[in-house]
Amino acid sequence: MINEKVVSQTAKAIARNYPDFNHKKFLKDIASELAPLELKERVILVAMRLKENLPADQKKSLKILEGAIQQNDKDTIGLSGFSVWPLTEYVARFGLDEFDLSMDVLKEMTKVFTGEWAVRAFFLADEKRTLKFFKKWVKDDNVHVRRLVSEGSRPLLPWGQKLPSFVKDPSITWDLLEVLKHDDEEYVRKSVANHLNDHSKNHPDMVVKKLLEWQKENAEDKNLNWIIRHASRTLIKKGHPQAFKLHGVESGKVKVISQKILTKKVDLGKILKVEVEFQNLGAKKLKVILDHEVHLLKANNKHNIKCFKGKSVELLPKEKKKVEFNIPLKPVTTRTYYSGQHFWNIKVNGISEDKLSFTLKV
Repeated sequence: MINEKVVSQTAKAIARNYPDFNHKKFLKDIASELAPLELKERVILVAMRLKENLPADQKKSLKILEGAIQQNDKDTIGLSGFSVWPLTEYVARFGLDEFDLSMDVLKEMTKVFTGEWAVRAFFLADEKRTLKFFKKWVKDDNVHVRRLVSEGSRPLLPWGQKLPSFVKDPSITWDLLEVLKHDDEEYVRKSVANHLNDHSKNHPDMVVKKLLEWQKENAEDKNLNWIIRHASRTLIKKGHPQAFKLHGVESGKVKVISQKILTKKVDLGKILKVEVEFQNLGAKKLKVILDHEVHLLKANNKHNIKCFKGKSVELLPKEKKKVEFNIPLKPVTTRTYYSGQHFWNIKVNGISEDKLSFTLKV
C-alpha cells in the first residue's frame, strides 16, 4: 500500500502546488528504507520525509498537503486511499500548533481516505476544541466527514491512540451518536455501532441502558435495530443478561439435550464440526442465541476462551431442534495455536454448557 511507486506519486502530487519540492532528496534510498518496514512504520517514514522537504512554515506546508489530495473524480494526479495516510500522519505530528487549520485540512483529507487516526492527536491535545469541530461536522454533507465524527472519537479504535477520558466517560460523545444513529448511510451507522461496542467493554450496564432506551423509542426502526444488535455483540458474547432483551430473547426455559464434537481430531486450517440438540420447555415461542466457546491451549498449558458467533434460532412451544455448526480453525496473525487438547462448549442465551475435548494438530 505504501511502496516506492506510491511515494513517487506523492512527490508528483505535492509538486503541482509546490514547484520547489526536491523530488530527488525526497525519494533518495526510499525503496531500501521501506523494504523492511511494516505498514505503519512506512507511513511514519514518509511523513518524516515530508517534514524534511516541505517549508518550515506549517501554514504553507499544510495547504500544500491539502492541495496534493484528489480534488474531484477527474483529478488523476491528486492522492486518494492509503497514499493519503502519510499526509494525515504529518498533520497529526506537526500540525498541532496550527490547530484550526490542521482540523480543516484533516476534514478534507478524510473525504479521500480517513483522518480517524490522525485526529486523535488533537483530542489528546485539546479535547474541547476538537469536539467543537465534531459538533459542526456531525451534520456535514459528506458521508466520510460524518463517519469521522463517530470513528475518530471511538475510545478503543484499532490502530489508534487510546482516548483515556472517552474510555472513562462514554457520555462525552452521546450527543454526537444521538444524531448519527439516524444517518442515511450504513457506513456511518456501522461506525456508531462499533463506537458503542467499544464502550460496552468497560461500561456494559451504561451501554445496555442506552440501547434499551433507543429500542423503546424507535422499536420499528430497522436501521436503528441493526445498530443495537451490532453494538451489543460483545455483551452477548460475555452473556450480559440484559443484552439479550435487545435481541428479542425473552426469559424462557431452554434445555440442552445433547452437545457433541463430531471431529475429535482437527488439523489447523480445517473445520471443527459440532452438533447441538435443544428444546424449548416453555409454552411460548422462544428465540435462542447460540454461540461457541473454544478453549484454546496456550504455551503454558493453560487455556484461553475464544467466543465464536453462532446463530439465532426460534423454537415453537415444546419444539426440539438439532443444529450442526462448522467452526473454522484458521491460522491468524493475532493468535498462536498449539498442538494438544483443546475444549469446546455451546453457549445458550449467555449460559455456558459443560466443555468437551478435542485434539488440535498444528
